[in-house]
This record gives sequence, structure tokens and C-alpha cells, in this order.
Amino acid sequence: MSITTIVAGILTGHRARMLCGSAIAAAMLGVPAAVHAQAADTGAQAEGDGADADKEIVVTGTSIRGIPPTGSGLISVSRDDAKLIGAASTPELLATVPQLNSFNTAPRTSNGGLGSFAPGLRGLPPSATLPLMNGHRLISGSTQQTNPDYPFLPELAIERVEIVADGASAIYGSDAVAGVVNFITRKRVSGFEANVRYGFADDYHAFNAGGIFGHDWGSGSFVAAYQYSENSNITGADRRYRSLDFRAAGGVDTRSTVCPDANVNLFAGTIYAAPSLAPGINTCDPRGPVDLVPTNRTHSAFVSARQDLSSGVTLWGDLLYSDRKDVVQAALPGQSLILLTPANPFFRAPPGTGALFEFVDFRPDRLVGADHFDQSFRVRAGNATAGIDVALPGDFKASLFGTYNWSRNDTFQPGINTTALSTAAAGTTTATALDPFGTGTSPAVVAAILDNPTDFTNRQRTWIAAGKVDGSLADLPGGAVKVALGAEYRRETYMQRGSSGGVGFPEDLKRSVQSLYAELFVPLFGADNAAPMFHSLALSLSGRYDHYSDFGSTTNPKVGITWEPVQGINLRGSYGRSFRAPGLRDLGSTVGSYYAAAALVDAFGARDPLRGATQVNTILLFGGNQNLKPEKARTFSLGVDLRPQFAPGFSAGATFYDIKYDDVIGTPSGLGALIFTDPTFASLVVRNPSAAQVSSAIADTVPFFYTFAAVPTIGNILDLRQGNFGIRKTNGIDFDVRYRSTTGFGSVFGGIAGNYILKYRTQLSPTSAVSNSLEAGIPRTTLRTTLGLTAGPVTFVNFVNHRSGVTAPFATPTGTSVYKAKSYTTVDLRLSVRLPDTGFAKGSELALQINDLFNATPPYFPGTDGIGGTYNAIGRYAAMSLRTAF
Repeated sequence: MSITTIVAGILTGHRARMLCGSAIAAAMLGVPAAVHAQAADTGAQAEGDGADADKEIVVTGTSIRGIPPTGSGLISVSRDDAKLIGAASTPELLATVPQLNSFNTAPRTSNGGLGSFAPGLRGLPPSATLPLMNGHRLISGSTQQTNPDYPFLPELAIERVEIVADGASAIYGSDAVAGVVNFITRKRVSGFEANVRYGFADDYHAFNAGGIFGHDWGSGSFVAAYQYSENSNITGADRRYRSLDFRAAGGVDTRSTVCPDANVNLFAGTIYAAPSLAPGINTCDPRGPVDLVPTNRTHSAFVSARQDLSSGVTLWGDLLYSDRKDVVQAALPGQSLILLTPANPFFRAPPGTGALFEFVDFRPDRLVGADHFDQSFRVRAGNATAGIDVALPGDFKASLFGTYNWSRNDTFQPGINTTALSTAAAGTTTATALDPFGTGTSPAVVAAILDNPTDFTNRQRTWIAAGKVDGSLADLPGGAVKVALGAEYRRETYMQRGSSGGVGFPEDLKRSVQSLYAELFVPLFGADNAAPMFHSLALSLSGRYDHYSDFGSTTNPKVGITWEPVQGINLRGSYGRSFRAPGLRDLGSTVGSYYAAAALVDAFGARDPLRGATQVNTILLFGGNQNLKPEKARTFSLGVDLRPQFAPGFSAGATFYDIKYDDVIGTPSGLGALIFTDPTFASLVVRNPSAAQVSSAIADTVPFFYTFAAVPTIGNILDLRQGNFGIRKTNGIDFDVRYRSTTGFGSVFGGIAGNYILKYRTQLSPTSAVSNSLEAGIPRTTLRTTLGLTAGPVTFVNFVNHRSGVTAPFATPTGTSVYKAKSYTTVDLRLSVRLPDTGFAKGSELALQINDLFNATPPYFPGTDGIGGTYNAIGRYAAMSLRTAF
């Protein structure tokens, strides 16, 4: 069967039914693209394995069984999509959706492996998109964030993925600002299926194997799936694209001057380069040893069961468990301005200088014995939900369920003990002194310098108890008025234990959330009262109230409308408000006070223009903020879907969206002079603080870093904790065009889907200047085309992935300029063959895939890492897979 997507079908009878799941024939093979699922007639219901089962389906974006999300578009990626494109994991699957920020990138965990895979929608932050599994909230495995992670489901357990690229807090609550990504699992499987895949690229390989077993006994079913995945790493040295010296393009030389071979500075205008210490400077490329894709090993298991206790009562439960380990090659921290004097036996004065002191910059490769640190992150996460569905009078149904989610993240990051390093720099014997020029440092001193790990264990827990009732209130000429009412109680906890540099950062955070929500679906026109220009017309009203124990309450409404003036043309629109609650760590993470000496304030971006050339000793506060409010958004969309009767294999859809996102949580650190000049940040700057204010700033925080025996005179205190500062305004168009035609040999198919951003404006605060994010590294266009054919047992398909070139500022010798990078386009090929249905080959399929066929070079940019925009670091990748079922 070809790749399936959820397609609105126009059927005969009192109500149209929405075709969904693996039982539908798709309008075309192969594009995981926008599918606007509002059916032609109002009151549409889902049609799966049977009419009775159809009425039970709840589509993402609504709480009411049997209807699609009114007014909103739906993007769907089916199980057959995953099979055809060769996606072996949920990150790989989502990397084929052009509306997601992870489109056409190498899947990896975010934040350098901190345990969170989280692609956002349409260039908005990942935290603004809510991931779900079977409509239920998930747990976070990150050390930094407490917003839900995407699930690492076994590929064989995925039925489809539904994406509502529209604000949905009126249904789901927090985080559903840009939209919702809902992973829907298989519920009924008969027999056993297995797959295995091996792939390779230059300096890279990946292996995946999994199986699923299921049994369906009519009144119930059981499904169990398991998958093992592993891949090797890719470093910057494996993908050395261009030099970091951008002077030829009008930029600056960004190669590092903190290298394994030291540089010596006498602060007399000349730098001396080791080993000869002749005038000059050692430079190096810091990207070389650093991972672009980390080594990964993942186990994932999924179990689902359901049983009818009677004709009106069903018990059900789902459990997902994943164990994921990343080993990340991270850059060694460069050591700068290390003071040496002739008392150190390894002191070397540059020839002819007679220097009696020197400042040394070096990278500690010789101390570590390698050019990188190996950081490890192991995340174990479980998501378990069980419930009971009870039929009530009429077609009402009550659903009661409970969820328990848990995660553990064990993080280990080696580090340099700067205190031990400074002590060794002042050492006076070969047994106690630091040798920054060679390997003379004694093993005992090396051990002391390297004894500074960050070693944390983080545990998160979520408990949810919820109930929902939905059904038909009354019959109108246009169809049945339907309603859903629900309530939810959620408790979240976050626990952190461990230390960094020998300093403990224990955190115990918790909160509770009580929620009420309601949704009303009103079919004004339908099959029984259709009129000219009103073939169907449906209205949806929804709203949700959430009360958080830490910051208070928020209410978010939404209205949607779908109008079909004539059969085959749908017009739809939505308006709503959404929010993102501040995460537990946004509110309560440990507050740290840091001391920056007057000579070092520039390094912290803390230069005070009112101080002129004379800067002052400064205290900087980082961490959580109990006064945070929710992030808020206003979302608006208009869309059209075309499915003309005269062209049954053709469909097209487009959605215009407009999002205003306020009170975005962030930190004012790194803003430079803006923190001193922007009125929004005025209260965050305390000049010439009193002794009481200084004491308050360093009390109840982690130890006062970089201090002396006595606190020196403090000239400024900067409060750089989290705050509700940012504003984002964006609008654009999602589009999807598909066509499929039956031929004498089988079928041909093609399509194009993507996103085009019309506007993306950002403000760092309500009183700061407006910046154009389309000139700050966000691509305007992403799209994916499909062209393929099926001939008997053979399917061949070609995908083209395109991301427009980004425009962004870059540093020049005299300031900054703007550079327009070229676009990034890759070509993927898939060939699958169903083997003869006999013997050992029965039920088997062999597939070959080549990603990035032409090994596209990432676009050049004269700044950062020399690459313009995101790209797939794997490059040309070939894989072969075998699937079988029996």
C-alpha cells in the first residue's frame, strides 16, 4: 500500500467521514505534507478499520471524537511514510517535515546532548511546540529544561504523526503556542514484524533493528515493540569545509589563538609563538575535535493493551520506555592569561626579551592527553498512561485516565580546575609546576588540574489525573452539535543532585496545575440543509483555564470555522490565544552570583557606557526568577483546501498564519550596552550599590565565584536572571500540492510541500529596536518535493529538500556587515522491492536509500563556523534495510 496521509473524504450519507490511519489510500505517495483534514460535510467522522471504530477516533487539535480540527490545518506523516523514506527514528521522521526547524538536518539531541530532542515550528523556539503521544503529555529528560521532550518510539510502533501548526492551548494547555506534534501509536497488530537497517557515510555508520508483536482477539488487543539504534560520531575534522579565516570575504580571522602550542604575551605589542617563541601567533581551528553528530546508543520499548469489559466499557494502557546514551566530544576549555615568572622551572622568556614575567594562552591538550573532553549523557525516560472509557446515554462517552511519567539524566562533563592550574603556574619545582609548553607537568599536578568534573543526576516526574466527557448535545439540520468537557490535575517535580567544580547545586522544585476545558462543535450547514454557496459550514468554540501553584492562572480561548461553499473547496480560519508556562527551572533554578573584576567586565558583555573607559568591579546574577509570568501568544490563520471532483488524484492546500508572541522568557546577558540603555532593563542595573545590596546579591546563592579573601568595592550589580522580555511577530504561508495518477504499470505521483515566511520581527524587549530575523539567520523558504512511481512490486521515489539561503550579519575589521548565503539543496533517492511471496521471502521487502545523493556542500558564510544556516552534517549516506512480517 502506498504512503498514507489523513485526507478529507467526501462520502455519501448523512455525514461525511474523515479518512485516516493506514486503511486509507493516499492522494499521493510519499510527501509528509500539509493535509487539511476538515471533511467536505460537517460533522465529519473518521473512518479506519470499521464504521464503529471510526467514531472513537480523536484527531489532534480537538477533544471531540469523530471530527477533525475545525479551522486549522493538519499535517500528517504516516507509518508508510516512515517506511518509504527510511526513517529509523522519530527525529529522522520529523526531519522530513519542512515546517519543522529540524528539516533536513542530522537528528541529534539539542544543547550538546543534554537530553532533549526538540524541533520547533516555523522558526519559533522549540519550547513553543508541544509534543504528545496518543494525545497525552510527555516527560522531559533534559538537565536544562522541564518542557516535554519528543518521544523516542520504536519506528514499527508508529501509526502516524499528526501536526497541528496552529495555537492549541485552548485544548492542550501550556507549550502549544506554535502548534502540537502528536505521535499516534499502533493499537492493533496481528503477528510479528521486524526490520533491520545498516547505513554509512564518510567517517560514519548507523545501525537499527527492531520488532513488533501483536495479537488481536476481537474484544481486545496487545502490542509490544522494541528497537535498538546506534551510530558513530562525526567531528568537525571529518567535515572540514572551509577555513575560519574570513578576511578574503571581507570578514575577520576567527581562528582560535588558544591552541595546543602556546602563545606568549608580554603586553608590549608583540605575540610570541611556541615552540620557538619567535614573534608570530599560533592559530588553530577549534571545530576539528568537536562533535557535529555524537555517538549514540538507544534502546526503546513500547507496550500497548486494551480490553473491552463489556459493550460499553474499555480498559486501555500504553507504556513507552527509552534508554538513550550520548557520548559527545566537546572542546577543551582554552586557558588564557596564565601568569608565569622565572620561579616556574618551565618558564621560557622569548629570545632576546629578557622578560621577567609572561602571560600564556594555551589549550590543555597535553594535560588531558587528547584534543577533546568526552562528555556523557544518559537519559532514561518512561511515559505510562492507563484509563477506562465508559459509554454513557446517547452517544456520550466518559474517559478517565491517569499518567505517570518519569526520567533520569546522568550527566558527566570533565573540566579544568582553574585554581589548581593557577597554583601550578606559580609552582617552583618540576614536581609542582605547570608546563604550558610541553609535557613536563607532573602526573600529580595534572591529576589535580583535571579534578574538576561536572557530575549531575536529574530526575523529573509528572503525575496526571484527568477525565473527559464528549458526545452529541442536539441535532441541527446541518448535523449533530457536539461538546467535550474535561478536567485535569497535574503535578510536576524536578530534582537535581551532584556538583560542578566540587560545588553542589541541589534543587528540589515542584508545582501543581489544575485545568478545566470545554469545546463546542456546531455544524450550521451540512448534507441535509446544504444551500448555494453553503455546501457545509461548521463552527468550533473552545477554551481552557489553567491554574498553576507557582505563578497563577491563565485562560485561553479559540474559535475555528470551516466553510465549503461548493463541493471540493474548503475555506477555513482560526483565532486563538495560547501560552507557555515558565518551566520549573526558569522559575527555581539555583541563582548564582559571579564576580567580574573591572578589567574583565568586557568579557561578560557588561561594559557600562556611563563609566567610560574606567570600568568597575561587577556582580552578575544568573539563574531562575520566581516572578516570571507565562509567555503569551495570539494566533490567527486562514486556509484553503482544493480537491476538485474533475481531478480525483489532485489536492492542494495553503494556510496563511500570523503569530504574535509576547513575554518570551530569556536572559539579558550578552546584550552589551543594551542592558544599560534600554528602559525595560533599568531595574536590573544597580550602580554604586550599598553594602546591604551587595550582601543581598551574594546571599542565598551558589558560592561567590572569582572572589578574593575580602569582597572588593563593587561598582555595579547586574541582575541577569530569566525575565519576560522578548517579543516575536511572524507570519507566513504553509503550502501543499499533490497529484497521483494510475497508469497501466502502476502509478506515478508527485508533490511539493513547504513553508514560506513573509515576516519575522523580533524585539529583545518591548522598548528595544525591532530587528528582522530574516536578516539574522532564519531561512525564508523550506520545501520538499516528491516524484516517484510504483510498478508492481517496485517503488522508486525521489525527494528534493530545499532551504533558502540565510541572510545574517558578520563581523568585519571595521564593524559589521550583512552576508547572503546561498541556498542548501539535497536530493534523496529511495528504491523498495517487495520480495516474492513465497518461502523465507514471504511478507518481506528490501529497500535501498541514498540521502544527499550529490553530497551537497553546506553554503558558505563568513562568520561563526563558516556555514550559512543549518545543514545535514552526515552528507551522502547510503543504507539498506530489510523488513519482514509473519
